[in-house]
Amino acid sequence: MTVFPTNEETPLLEESFQDRQLKVIPRKQLLIIFPALALVQFTSFLDQTAISTTLPAIASALHTGSSIAWVGASFLTTSTSIQLINGRFSDIFGRKACLVTALTIMGLGNLLSGFSQTPIQLYATRAFSGFGAGAINALIQITISDITRLDQRGFYFGMVGIAVALGNGLGPVVGGFLTEKTSWRWAFWFISPLTAVAVVYLMSVLPGTSATDDIAKKLRMVDWLGVSTSMAAIILILIPVSQGGSLLPWTSPIVVGMLVSGALLSAIFVVIEWRLVKLPLLPMHLFRYNRSTNALFALNFVIGWVFWGNLMYIPLYFQNIHSMSPTTAGSLLLPLVIAHGCTSGLSGVVISLSGRYKPVISGGAFLWAIGAIAKTFYDQSTPTWIFLAIGVFEGIGVGCGLQPVLVGLLAGTSDIDRAVVTGLRNFIRDLGGAIGTTVSGAILNNVLQNGLKARFSSKLISQLTSSAFALADMDLSDDDKQLISSVYMRGLHVVFMSYALLISFLFVSTLFLRDYGLGTKQQSNQEWEEEDSAYGQY
Repeated sequence: MTVFPTNEETPLLEESFQDRQLKVIPRKQLLIIFPALALVQFTSFLDQTAISTTLPAIASALHTGSSIAWVGASFLTTSTSIQLINGRFSDIFGRKACLVTALTIMGLGNLLSGFSQTPIQLYATRAFSGFGAGAINALIQITISDITRLDQRGFYFGMVGIAVALGNGLGPVVGGFLTEKTSWRWAFWFISPLTAVAVVYLMSVLPGTSATDDIAKKLRMVDWLGVSTSMAAIILILIPVSQGGSLLPWTSPIVVGMLVSGALLSAIFVVIEWRLVKLPLLPMHLFRYNRSTNALFALNFVIGWVFWGNLMYIPLYFQNIHSMSPTTAGSLLLPLVIAHGCTSGLSGVVISLSGRYKPVISGGAFLWAIGAIAKTFYDQSTPTWIFLAIGVFEGIGVGCGLQPVLVGLLAGTSDIDRAVVTGLRNFIRDLGGAIGTTVSGAILNNVLQNGLKARFSSKLISQLTSSAFALADMDLSDDDKQLISSVYMRGLHVVFMSYALLISFLFVSTLFLRDYGLGTKQQSNQEWEEEDSAYGQY
């Protein structure tokens, strides 16, 4: 009988699934494999952020109005819906096969997005890309956990975190440059050849991993009822959340019906995972390890909310308030990105050397809170050096938050659960991002509507929600433009204040975490040597 802990003394260790994919490999092999994993992660985040500086151009070219938010919402909806499935699918079919499939989907989706002629086509193809991109991030982290020891993971997660930062930083710059010099379509198209290179590289160096070679047996192991129920529930919840209060009123029968249906399916999914399947997508015992692990899971929601919100709304602030070009707006994110990358690598080293992760997480959250609070003082005349300085503070916070939190989760849970723990963590973070960007968009749109409805039409205001280019195409007086700019700034102030409150809450919460360290599940040197010698059979 499994005994669950009732206090914070010992993390639960339970092996309910035969794990054949954990195989720590020698350092020299890691040096060959990690560039491939870093390239995959870099390409994925490049894809996710390259469009942030192209949104105004897309809105102007395709006449999307306020529905431009669907470019991000459709992507985040599908990328979030795939997260809970990720971990268990890779347990069954193998990390390598799942990674190659996810990369292929992302590359094809971007190719199709570039050819879109209507908003609906763009939203649909972007949603398709989300299935691939959403799977990639968790699969990379799961693969790292497969091939490294717990005490090494802080270092290697940090190294891959640098690739994440580079993707986040170069994405807006490259997307803005391609939009200015060619077309917004190239912000999608340039991803496809990168994914092709990543697939070839990955297939040539990453060992195959799979629990069984029997395809029929693999298919029988999948919790298909849980797959369909969870994806339907997530989509039914996120679609009305992303559109409620903007394109559709919250009291609309469509919005209410989808939310109620999504909630019911979520409850059914929990019952299925709890009682009806032998190999659940979401094992309920994940929530019975300890309080600190549950807290880390929950805090990922806040991290995702603010992280994705910053990537979406900081470039819009630069373009719409300071009339910067997409390229310039993207380049001003570089301090945040460089600080994120450097801190990610350094935090991994610190965690590996000290064996502790709480000081890194709490210290980073404190600096992130300082940056988030300072950002609430942005206005129409804020000097550039302020952007750069605040970006550094927030970048350090992000670098101490994204990967170190995962290290903490893995330290407080069983190795047998590393795939589903990583998938759940990414699901919660992406859910926070999806809801956060939607709420931020609703805040901005409502402020614009309330502040401008006495002077402008609702249609014009919807255009202004996302498109910096809309003003140039309208015959507006200088007074009108000044009014629009001041109201837009007022809306962004509210958005930035919400981020400051959330990150302050994050910091305070981290002070109450328990640090389990990295030594509780380490194997003996002899066991590691035996695994190294067995690499040739891996």
